[in-house]
Amino acid sequence: MLSFSGDTLMKEKNVKFKGKRMGELIFIGMGLHSEKSMSVEAVEVARKADVIYIERYTSIMPGLSMKRLRELLKREDIIELHRKDLEDYSYKVIEEAMRKKVVILIPGDPFIATTHMALRIEAERKGIKTRVIHGVSILTAIPGVTGLHAYKFGRTVTVVFPEDGRYSETPYDVTKENLKCKLHTILLLDIRVEEGRIMTINDAINILRELERRRGEGIFTDERLIVGIARAGSPDVLVRANTLSEISNIDFGPPPHCIVVPGPLHFTEAEALMVLAKAPEDIVLNMVIR
Repeated sequence: MLSFSGDTLMKEKNVKFKGKRMGELIFIGMGLHSEKSMSVEAVEVARKADVIYIERYTSIMPGLSMKRLRELLKREDIIELHRKDLEDYSYKVIEEAMRKKVVILIPGDPFIATTHMALRIEAERKGIKTRVIHGVSILTAIPGVTGLHAYKFGRTVTVVFPEDGRYSETPYDVTKENLKCKLHTILLLDIRVEEGRIMTINDAINILRELERRRGEGIFTDERLIVGIARAGSPDVLVRANTLSEISNIDFGPPPHCIVVPGPLHFTEAEALMVLAKAPEDIVLNMVIR
């Protein structure tokens, strides 16, 4: 973690930068699985950076090896950023980017996690050039691994761990609204790496069942068709579609996991779910738009 004294923080937080600014702040998406998921462009740009940071708290890359990443980038000086570094001390990164080419490596695509946009905006406001090298994200991978049409997804929502017995009902409301609009819903699952808490599909199902018990509007009944996805973008990706009740009995293995709640299906989507996700024919065909 970055370390700064209290006096330094007070002095430097409001510093006004002067002189010619030759630096650059580059956000690089690493993709979903490992260091090999990075594009050729991403690798080439990272190798030429003056400073390389990596954050690993917004998502998990199950095949990532820091040793192999250092070898790939030919750099031993990759610095890990923790949540507190970017949320409380982001101006230190901004200050470096005034004079140097600074790269931040981010799982997936850089701005799927909204936490990084504030940093980019602040850099641009201070006259620092910013650049984005995109990577595959879970949102772009899901249509490919499920066969569901990309243009038929509604608002995405995250299922979060309950706090002190309080459950966020946002996943229920968002899924309900998407189904009303005949759209599919992506349910991302809570990841709290620094707390050692990573939600699984079964964890999420238990939460969704509790929301259904409280709301009782028929959104997350045991008969609801859902798609469980584990380790998208990895060689051992697992995708299964079935009723919520049946999905709860499947061991999806290590995270990251996510869930899709399909709306009405085009016949090609139904066929894809049967072939790619082993969905029961009778269930998906009943959801095909006639």
